[in-house]
Amino acid sequence: MLRFGPFQIDPRTWTLVRDGQSVELSPRLVEILGHLATRGGEIVTKDELLERFWPGVNITDNTLTRAVADIRKALGDSASEPAYVQTLARRGYRFVGASGPPSRPEAASARSRRSSPDGSRAEADASGASGEEDPFQAWEQGRLALESLDLSRLDQAIAAFERAAVELPSYAPAYAGLANAYMLRFETTRFSNIPDRETLDRAMTAARRACAADPALGEGWAVLGYLLAATGQVAEGQAAARRATALEPGNWRHHFRLGYVTWGEERLRAADRIIELMPAFAPAHMLSAMVFVARGALARAEQEATRGAEIQRQSTGDHTPIPAAGLHWLKGLVLSARGEPQAALQCFDDEIAAGTDGHVYGREFIANARVAAGFVRLERGDAESAADSFRQALTDTPRHARATLGLVAARIKLRELRSSADSFAPVRKVIDELVRGGRQVEAALVAAGEQCMLGRTLEAVELLDRMLADAPTGPAGWIIPVDPMLAAVRFAPGRSKLLAKLAARAS
Repeated sequence: MLRFGPFQIDPRTWTLVRDGQSVELSPRLVEILGHLATRGGEIVTKDELLERFWPGVNITDNTLTRAVADIRKALGDSASEPAYVQTLARRGYRFVGASGPPSRPEAASARSRRSSPDGSRAEADASGASGEEDPFQAWEQGRLALESLDLSRLDQAIAAFERAAVELPSYAPAYAGLANAYMLRFETTRFSNIPDRETLDRAMTAARRACAADPALGEGWAVLGYLLAATGQVAEGQAAARRATALEPGNWRHHFRLGYVTWGEERLRAADRIIELMPAFAPAHMLSAMVFVARGALARAEQEATRGAEIQRQSTGDHTPIPAAGLHWLKGLVLSARGEPQAALQCFDDEIAAGTDGHVYGREFIANARVAAGFVRLERGDAESAADSFRQALTDTPRHARATLGLVAARIKLRELRSSADSFAPVRKVIDELVRGGRQVEAALVAAGEQCMLGRTLEAVELLDRMLADAPTGPAGWIIPVDPMLAAVRFAPGRSKLLAKLAARAS
């Protein structure tokens, strides 16, 4: 809990309590109040608040003014003589009440080192002379760093949550935050041939500690759900994510995790709920578009990808929570499958340009875009440009399996290599790495791509059919209808049966 005067804010559910009694104030407004309170008397500009709490939404300053007025009303505060929220004309707002660290039983010893006998903040705490950091402030700093998805701030987030967990060893949000931070560290390696499973295990341990410390904390179950699914425990992951949304149905982040670990109609319902709660959240459109691709509904997939790509374009460089990546790439895949290669290549260029901002997923989607562009160019007969795209991808991401396959295929077209199975030896080596890294689905897709490059489309279809039969319930193989690496499959016998199986999995 964040304490100030007779009030407490619970950052797990964003509820406001006064002297043990709930105060009627929306979670969004409580979150705004909490943000002001944790800034320690700093001036928070109107632009910062608008960008943070209404990202991508065209609203006026009056909306923010009304929001602050509602907060003051709930607090019994006065604009002319503020006890909590002060307005600074043309500059922004400042919290002027004294706030305290988390009000948790396990935090008592930490709090006693920071507070005077009457419960107010000790002078040493305000000045930093004690040399200690408020663990709640560490938790808040970690959360802000995570939501930026800024790769350069990831180590800062991990360190902040680790400090919070040490100071508050039974404080569930600290462990949930740590699990999220480790999870994002793993995510930076998920497209590698051999991802960092050790970090994934650390994330799982932290998530389980969060759930054990506070079974009512939705964030703990939400991150645990993602992690379970990432380790192949899909049913268990879905159950955990559903529990998170049941505990905190108004939290859009939980619905995002639920959508991520589910498939078909349940994913579409989750995406609709996310957009209802957070209209400018581009990744929700990616969740939907993937389902429509798997169903073969490419017009609808293009619609969703286009909406998401436009949000991604508008939000580039701002401070939107969990900024988007990959929507331009996804739109380009759909356009290439619909026979618009030039428009597809432009989308891939857009993704490459957008991915240079240090986003956690930026490097992954830059590689994806370069590889997809290479296969589109290869299909158009421009082997030289295709080879350049694959080489660039391999420079950024050495041993990238798809780029390795594409470069071999392009060099064969350029007559730098013989068209023989021996030329594909490097490809089989990286496929083996994918298998060792637990990425069996990607290994099967690349192996099918190799068969396509060798002109063996029937064998490619058989590999893909076997992969779908063996894969657990979920999005495995969703990319098949739009993957330019597998373009030859579009004309192969047996394609209709394969795509029908894929669509049935996405029902």
